[in-house]
Amino acid sequence: MPAAPETTQNQPTRISIGDVATRYLDSLQRIFDIVNFCMASSRKISEQDYDEFSHKLQIMPRQEARMDFEKAKDATEQWCLRNSLGDAVSLIVPLMEDCRTISALCDYKVSGKNDAALIQKIVNDERQVFFQLPVPEKFSLLKDKYSIETPVREHIEGLLSAARCLLWKQGIVSQEDVGPDGKLHLKIRSIQLVQVGNAQDTLSLARRMADSERAFAVGEKVELNKAEHLGSIITVGIFISSLLQGLQAYAQKTGAADDMKS
Repeated sequence: MPAAPETTQNQPTRISIGDVATRYLDSLQRIFDIVNFCMASSRKISEQDYDEFSHKLQIMPRQEARMDFEKAKDATEQWCLRNSLGDAVSLIVPLMEDCRTISALCDYKVSGKNDAALIQKIVNDERQVFFQLPVPEKFSLLKDKYSIETPVREHIEGLLSAARCLLWKQGIVSQEDVGPDGKLHLKIRSIQLVQVGNAQDTLSLARRMADSERAFAVGEKVELNKAEHLGSIITVGIFISSLLQGLQAYAQKTGAADDMKS
């Protein structure tokens, strides 16, 4: 997990926003690759493969509870969704905090102050306060104080709720997860094929970023198809990129970018 920027006794070290981006996007790419591998593997295995491999095992925890092929396939896909989405959304809050810390250090740098205690407050005390804020307040702080925002805020808030259901509630939506209309709304941004052209032209397909939307009522189970599953990871990638672009813009606006690598 990425950590807070390191500091010397009197001054913050040079911070590479490019290195920050690499750490987060490399972590997300690893998740994306694992999901792709699991999906590709699931296309190759047959019921016969599953049964033959299972029968080669001499001991099982409880053979009477062994799942048949279809149940095992569904359970595996849900297990992969739960763990991969959980890993992906675990990057969200640390990134938001890193953006807050680096932005605050930009302000400190251009202020001309030389106060080690203030630096420690930025990277320690204020960090802990930020982590305690609800996610909507984290978004608001970054936007209002540092002009850092993302076009997929609504998407991210929905993914966080979905991940919470998957990780702690067997995927079942509860009353605390839904909005005023009684549903958990999930928006996923990904590359989709869309028709382009008009009545006079030959219609063709093009790849564009677009949103897909799902809604889950209380008691329903959060389940995503393969495209939505991969799209959820892409959405987190868009979130990471947009926040770091906002951070870079703030560093340039304050004049602190000269002491940063971009």
